[in-house]
This record gives sequence, C-alpha cells and structure tokens, in this order.
Amino acid sequence: MLLAVRSGLFFLTLMMAPTCAYAGKPMVFSTIEGGSVAPIVMSILTSAYAELGIDVEFKFYPPSRGVLVADAGLYDGEAFRGMDFIDEVTNLLPVMVVIIEVDWWVYAKDIQFEVDGYKSLATYSVSSRRGILAADNILQYTRKKQMLNTFEQTLLTLDAGRVDLAIIPARVALAILKNKPMDIYPLSPPIRVDKLYHFLHKKHKKLIPKITETLKRMEKNGVMKRIWALPENRQ
Repeated sequence: MLLAVRSGLFFLTLMMAPTCAYAGKPMVFSTIEGGSVAPIVMSILTSAYAELGIDVEFKFYPPSRGVLVADAGLYDGEAFRGMDFIDEVTNLLPVMVVIIEVDWWVYAKDIQFEVDGYKSLATYSVSSRRGILAADNILQYTRKKQMLNTFEQTLLTLDAGRVDLAIIPARVALAILKNKPMDIYPLSPPIRVDKLYHFLHKKHKKLIPKITETLKRMEKNGVMKRIWALPENRQ
C-alpha cells in the first residue's frame, strides 16, 4: 500500500514538474503588432497557460522582427505564426493545435472578378503589408507589388487609386473599415487560408505536451470558439 502511494506521488510529481518550474515567473512571447488576430490569440494563450499555473506576457514587434527575437531565445517563443516560415528558424517548435484560421481577401475599388488562386493577380498592381511571408508569397504573382508598413496603409493606398487591388486578412480589413469606411469591397472567394500555430523556443520542449493537451481540450470543449465570438473579437 505504501509503495502504491509513493508511486502515485512520484507520478504526480512528474506530471506537475513542467509547470511548477514556471511558478511566479511569466513566460514572454513575441507577437505581431497591429491587426485583430493578435488580441484573440493572446486571450487564448493567456487562458491556456493559466490552466497550467503559468502567467504570460506579450511583446509586440513587426512581423519579420518578432520571429527573429523569439528564435534567438530572447523570449520564450512566439504567440502565433503560420508554417510558411518554419524553414527559416532553427529554435522554434510548433504546438500542433490550430489556434485560429486567417482568410486572406482580395480587396478592389473599381474591379470585379472571381478570385481563382494567385494567377488571378497576374495583370494587376497589388498592395499588402511588408514583412509577412504569406503576403510575400501571394504578391510574387502580381504584375507590380507595393509593400507598406501597415494594413491600414494598404487599404488607403487602394482607396486612393494608387494600386488596383489589396491583399489583407478578413478580420483585419473589417476592423479597419469599421473605424474608417472606404469605397472598397472584397472579391470572393478568399485567395488564401492560413492555419496559425503557437511556437515555443526549444528550451521549453518539455512543456509542449502539456500546452498541446490544454489547447486541444479548449478546442474540444468550445472555449476557443467562445473567445473568437466575444463582442470585441467579432469584427
């Protein structure tokens, strides 16, 4: 009986070890500044790590910079990113649960056509935000591309008639246009859909099974969808 109790306590200690090491010390993740996706992911990760007894903080960076500081180990990982960049880093490990999907839309001002993949852009000048690999991949198929510092600038450039089209995630576009209406509109269907994942620096490799389990549970019991549907996130 005593042996069984000791075995049980040993097992419990092993299960708790990954999280106990972080007690009282917040983990810090880089994340992309601007847009409406980051606040949603931050809410999800804050809830997930709280279940493990871990506080988290977020540091905002331009897209290309954030992944570099996380990969260098200056922070504990990156809040979210698509898989496109995975070959460019050596120290970031994905947590294989989709946190959110991002639909990329083509916005137009005086043009109408049905979007049929990247080839739809071949004869147009197109703007998007600088430093985002997904946007870079799309815009390489355009006649002429213009990369800007923010998605708001991307839409303003289109509205001003300086480009034919703009590429922007749906949530971000709707959030911008809610506060600053413009005479532009989306073309359907989406030109691209990205699945976004959370990434941890390899120094936290032992924590990956626990946060994976927690995120899967949040996905299964509907917590993620409820966070997506919060009034501040329905944009």
